[in-house]
Amino acid sequence: MLKKLTLLAVSVASLIALAAPAAQAEGPLITDENGNAPTYITTKSTDTVIVHTATDALECKTTSLIINFTQNAKTTVKGYGSGTAEGTPKGPVTHSGHCGFGGAVGEVTSLIINDLHLTKHGAETTGTASLSFTYDLRSATGAGLVAECTFSGTVPVAKTGTDILNVAGNITKTAGSAFCPATSTITIGLTLLDEFGSPVAIH
Repeated sequence: MLKKLTLLAVSVASLIALAAPAAQAEGPLITDENGNAPTYITTKSTDTVIVHTATDALECKTTSLIINFTQNAKTTVKGYGSGTAEGTPKGPVTHSGHCGFGGAVGEVTSLIINDLHLTKHGAETTGTASLSFTYDLRSATGAGLVAECTFSGTVPVAKTGTDILNVAGNITKTAGSAFCPATSTITIGLTLLDEFGSPVAIH
């Protein structure tokens, strides 16, 4: 009997030893170029659009974020961060300073990701981002303040490429004057990079 129990224990230990490398091989959901789990990532977006009406939009050329991970497991990522949105994507194109707002300018003064939550299910990786941002609306650079508008919301996030997340959804005014619309939409395509500026992999 003792011999049978010993053989059973050896068999179970062998199965665990064989299973361990496979589990480890799955790794974290987001990895750097060396296959390691970064504790934070940087992001770049070429063109961010916050649409208020069909013809009225705040458009920024470059959006940059630093997102710190509180969890980066094999099927779940959670994090938070902040960043900037600058530049004008339409004539003339600039990469810093104010964003474009039709014939006016919008200066983004705050951009915060309060909570990023991604989950891998099958071949897809999707989730949500709870975010808030504030911009100052002026008729021209250096002109008087027309309005300060703050928006927030929890919007859908989806992996659309190996290192790309698309953030798009509805947001709501949480502070501001009558010049600030009650609701809006936001669209950002984020390329994810590690701390050295190399693309990460979203699994």
